[in-house]
Amino acid sequence: MSKEHTTTLNRYALVGAVFFMSGLACLDGVGELLCVRFPFLFYLVLGAIGIGVGNKTRRLLQNRVRLKNFFKVVAFVVCLGGISSATLLSFYGADWGTKCSWRYCGRALGIGFLKSPFPVGSPSCSMIHLCANEYPMSPSESAELKRLVKETGCPAP
Repeated sequence: MSKEHTTTLNRYALVGAVFFMSGLACLDGVGELLCVRFPFLFYLVLGAIGIGVGNKTRRLLQNRVRLKNFFKVVAFVVCLGGISSATLLSFYGADWGTKCSWRYCGRALGIGFLKSPFPVGSPSCSMIHLCANEYPMSPSESAELKRLVKETGCPAP
């Protein structure tokens, strides 16, 4: 395999992975309205799928200039939307004043493959009480909640 062929193959694989993960980030941004956050594992799986699809797309678009240009525009728009969504979700944080706030507790109590990869902000007493009362916790999450209670100086829930 030539170096140019490998570079092209890698470019299509990378664009495929970013395309699929960007689509999920857009859904994550919209999912905020529906009380949904996708776990990190979904991003990894869709990235892997995107790599495979990207490699196959290269063969499909090899001699089709118009279709290739169309795919470039669609990929650019979706990737830009996904990067924008991921940036907003990373810097905006979670709104702990909504009816769905308890869904952020898992991420607030630790990271994991089955939790959202986006930050939820610094812990507050109301957040700690919400999580203690409404979120079904694992033993490790209960221990983290107790640590947060001590660290923040909040009254025990």
